Amino acid sequence: DLNALLLEVEGPLCKKLSLSKVIDCDSSEAYANHSSSFIGSALQDQASRLGVPVGILSAGMVASSVGQICTAPAETSHPVLLTVEQRKKLSSLLEFAQYLLAHSMFSRLSFCQELWKIQSSLLLEAVWHLHVQGIVSLQELLESHPDMHAVGSWLFRNLCCLCEQMEASCQHADVARAMLSDFVQMFVLRGFQKNSDLRRTVEPEKMPQVTVDVLQRMLIFALDALAAGVQEESSTHKIVRCCSPLLSTLPLPVTITCVRRRRPWESPGNALVSLFL
Repeated sequence: DLNALLLEVEGPLCKKLSLSKVIDCDSSEAYANHSSSFIGSALQDQASRLGVPVGILSAGMVASSVGQICTAPAETSHPVLLTVEQRKKLSSLLEFAQYLLAHSMFSRLSFCQELWKIQSSLLLEAVWHLHVQGIVSLQELLESHPDMHAVGSWLFRNLCCLCEQMEASCQHADVARAMLSDFVQMFVLRGFQKNSDLRRTVEPEKMPQVTVDVLQRMLIFALDALAAGVQEESSTHKIVRCCSPLLSTLPLPVTITCVRRRRPWESPGNALVSLFL
């Protein structure tokens, strides 16, 4: 347990390892770079004292800081977007993470594992920024989750909230649209790739499982809402309005695959699928 190890070591080095100066830094780039190198050096010293790889130690600290940023006061009851202040702090933190990556002091795998420990407080926009800034890709993070069904449920729920908030607010609309576009691109490019090496037995790719699960949930949600009849401008209507163009951009075989895999006890019938083809 990384946190237990940190508690065992006391002294000046623990204070040096605080990332608050990096996150809250408003000064020049030169100062920020100096701060990153200073904390990086302190991380190496502390990792040596703890007897753990510096990459694992730094990954745990950065993941913890991401969680602290995401749990700041939110503007909505179930947020997926960051506030302006949260976005600013995350940007500074990710610059430091890029410094660690550039100096081989950061474990992506450990970082993903630590992030999923704070899944309940992890905001979707924060995950997207990790992808955009090259810290860890969306595919790498999603595939690192031990339960593909659980991560599919988490992603679907957050994408629905993203659609709802995108329809409700213009303040962060550009960011929300960019996020949605990148997720669609990931689904199309990574979700339905075939294994090119048929000569050996390999573990099934996880990304197609997540993709099919999320798209199937979207289709079922939209079809059920349309069958039941939704009031215009209701939260459900906003989600369906956002999801429908998203689903219509997917290749036809993708949509058909998702519908064929629907569970037999779920409604409505496949007749409504024509709305998306």
